[in-house]
Amino acid sequence: MIYIKKNSPPKKFVEFVQKNKKAHFKAHFDDMPSDVKQILRESLLKEQGYLCAYCMSRINIEDKNTEQNTTKNKILNKIEHYVPRNSENELDYKNLLAVCGGNSFGNEEKHQHCDTKKGNKTLKINPQNKYHISQISYKPDGTIYSKNKEFDDDLNKVLNLNDDEGCLKQRRKEALDTLKSEIHKIYKDKTATLNFLKKTLNFYTSLNEKGELQPYCGILIEYLEKKINNWHK
Repeated sequence: MIYIKKNSPPKKFVEFVQKNKKAHFKAHFDDMPSDVKQILRESLLKEQGYLCAYCMSRINIEDKNTEQNTTKNKILNKIEHYVPRNSENELDYKNLLAVCGGNSFGNEEKHQHCDTKKGNKTLKINPQNKYHISQISYKPDGTIYSKNKEFDDDLNKVLNLNDDEGCLKQRRKEALDTLKSEIHKIYKDKTATLNFLKKTLNFYTSLNEKGELQPYCGILIEYLEKKINNWHK
């Protein structure tokens, strides 16, 4: 999970909400025209670097499958209400996130994750809160965890991001192992320079030419930040 800085809502979305207010008609999320919802989804994906707000897997506006796809997992990326939707928040842009399909198609509930697993539960951890994100850590085997008990319960029980029979933990580990291998190829048994570590960190915290962040970049960012902090020790 990474920090998400919300941008201004797209104009078409704002117009839809305001138009219904002027008509004294209570607008609902499900009443939103498909073209407006598509614009909304694109806006959410852009501010998230085309990553799922929870598991950090790659999601794209045109995808028929999420990155965790199998031939069975055909659920499109979804728009998630961070706080379970009600009449007051269902069109609050700050309450909306783009998420993956959550391994939902034809899979047992115990292997589902992200919004699909979360359902109508309320999270304590908020990806829009920098302090909350700073409380997340990773183990070399790809496990995501927090020393904050409530946050750790969200990661494990509510979002199911560490399913031992699923793919997420393994993919985080693979991303970290790849980074370690790349550093070793360059520096062998020597210590990587501080300048190199900072440039690499900037790569993983910045959008590429397509406006994307690297999948599972949270574990890579933490690893590099620790290397930088320990460089002078």
